[in-house]
Amino acid sequence: MTTLPHPETLARASDVYQTIAASHPSLLNGKVWCPSCGRSRVVDAARCLREGWPKCCHGTMSLDQRRSEEVKP
Repeated sequence: MTTLPHPETLARASDVYQTIAASHPSLLNGKVWCPSCGRSRVVDAARCLREGWPKCCHGTMSLDQRRSEEVKP
């Protein structure tokens, strides 16, 4: 039998992701880039920390725009 987490536990976990997302400038920006094609997208950093980062061109999008710009021709 699987036991579901208590709602208060889930709320505290959500607060942890919000705190982490608010702790770094690149996460506050909320923007990710595709290192292959350069496409950008605005995201909810706390949600991405919980559920995973978006994908593009069969890879994970990056918080670092410079890396994406270096790859583009």
